[in-house]
Amino acid sequence: MKRRLLNFNQDQQKKIGEINPQQFLSVFIISAISIFLIILVSGLIIAQKTPNQLLASSALANLKDTSPQFNIKEHVIESGEVFIKLNTALGLSEEQLQQILNSSKNAYDLVQIRAGNKIRSFFNITTNEFEKLEYEINQNNILIAEKLETGELKAENRAVIYEIELTRVSAQVEESLYQTGQSIGLIDKTIMEMADIFAWDIDFGFDIRVGDEFELLYEKRYLDGQEVSPGKILIARFQNQEKDHWGVYYKNFEDREDYYDLEGNCLRRQFLKAPINYRYISSGYSLSRYHPVWHIYTTHRAIDYAASCGTPVSASGAGTVIFAGWKNNVYGYTVEIRHNSVYTTRYGHLSDFGKGIRYGAKVTQGQIIGFVGTTGTSTGCHLDYAMTKYGSFVNSLTQNFERSDPVKDIYKEDFEFNKNILIELLTKKAI
Repeated sequence: MKRRLLNFNQDQQKKIGEINPQQFLSVFIISAISIFLIILVSGLIIAQKTPNQLLASSALANLKDTSPQFNIKEHVIESGEVFIKLNTALGLSEEQLQQILNSSKNAYDLVQIRAGNKIRSFFNITTNEFEKLEYEINQNNILIAEKLETGELKAENRAVIYEIELTRVSAQVEESLYQTGQSIGLIDKTIMEMADIFAWDIDFGFDIRVGDEFELLYEKRYLDGQEVSPGKILIARFQNQEKDHWGVYYKNFEDREDYYDLEGNCLRRQFLKAPINYRYISSGYSLSRYHPVWHIYTTHRAIDYAASCGTPVSASGAGTVIFAGWKNNVYGYTVEIRHNSVYTTRYGHLSDFGKGIRYGAKVTQGQIIGFVGTTGTSTGCHLDYAMTKYGSFVNSLTQNFERSDPVKDIYKEDFEFNKNILIELLTKKAI
């Protein structure tokens, strides 16, 4: 075909007057075939565009009609609000809300709506009839309850599709990790996520030194062209007191995801090194400590973490709450967690409890269970943190807790492949 097209281009160089009718007809047919082939090839090229290119093409096409299809009511859930009472905010009757609640249970139970999340109701712009409801479950999922032509409601839990941009940052700690992270444009969520990755090996309230270094590769996420809360950290290196700590994100084919060191050992341990972001340890584990209130020497089989009142306190490990309330005049408001048949932990002098923290509640590692206070016998804001092993108190700072399972042997090759790509991206000056 290329040769025929080339011959045609050469024929075009002849004068029109030299072409007889039969030749002209042949040229016309060949031209038509050529144009058809060009259109066909163009169509194939368009079909092979990347998803981003196709999205851009679609967006340009949609610019022709920018008129809204719905009247929309949007509401941000406030503390204490329940879904069935959002009729005024969403412009719906309680009967309609009950129908939505019933139809959505298998996708997401709207009884569990959370303060701060957005919810929207959509109405036909012509008839003003209800068409659908959207609730932002979290950053990655959205519930859509849509009215079908039959009048029934269909609810789906859909993944939010973001445009992803990989971003690399690095810095040297100056005054504090938090201030340094902010100075290079990191938001609180990313700074805290980095601290969480290494929380089992680095005590960020005590071990951090001026001059420590870190670098990380993380996802910047965009929705409808607007930057939203950042996604996962994919790889991070933290040099603490001249020792490198690595965290590599990996998700295997069984959908287990976690952070690992360069050898594939899981960073996660059974317990966090500290359950709080504290300023200093005001009193350590001791069998003979001078009590600041009673003025006598007593045992202190706990760690006192000095921190501002209201500082969140996290569960150092997953488990079940076996006590939440006023313990006594010594510990004040207290939470106790049984982690397994071996370990329990106690959190004393709290000012308040985390959401849903009560006897029998299941908690995950890192979940906020309370807030620093000075209740009970206390001279100032701090957390009294104690741990028992087989019923006997132990010094939590000297325990060597086992790591979670490493990358399985069958996934080692895949882990190495992904790790090497991430290291290469991290070490590049530009992505």
